[in-house]
Amino acid sequence: MIRSGFAVLLAAGTIAAATNATAAPKASACDRQILYQIDSARISAEPGAVLIDAFGVAESAGWTNPTLVVTGPGPNGTVNVDFVACRPEVSATVLTPVQTRVTLDLDLATTRQIVIRAKTNTMTVEISK
Repeated sequence: MIRSGFAVLLAAGTIAAATNATAAPKASACDRQILYQIDSARISAEPGAVLIDAFGVAESAGWTNPTLVVTGPGPNGTVNVDFVACRPEVSATVLTPVQTRVTLDLDLATTRQIVIRAKTNTMTVEISK
């Protein structure tokens, strides 16, 4: 009786360990959402790319991995990007500053401006050549 009970516990532990091992990659994914506000941005052109420093606000504490994501080309040499970050599961509702530095691989011959979109506003930044 004790042996069969031990075998059941051992099997349950093995199944639980296998379940946790397969669930680990899902934990690393995040709920990436557009941030609350873009306050300012600084752009510098590099050979074949554009370096952007973006500063803004998240609507609560705990947002991580802020970045800019290209959403597509716009008219007349415009590139549209979203200011996004990983949303926390639980957090205090307090406006929190966020910033990122991103290098975007853009064609400087055809790109004249970048439109950065946040939840409550957008900002257009001209690329000076």
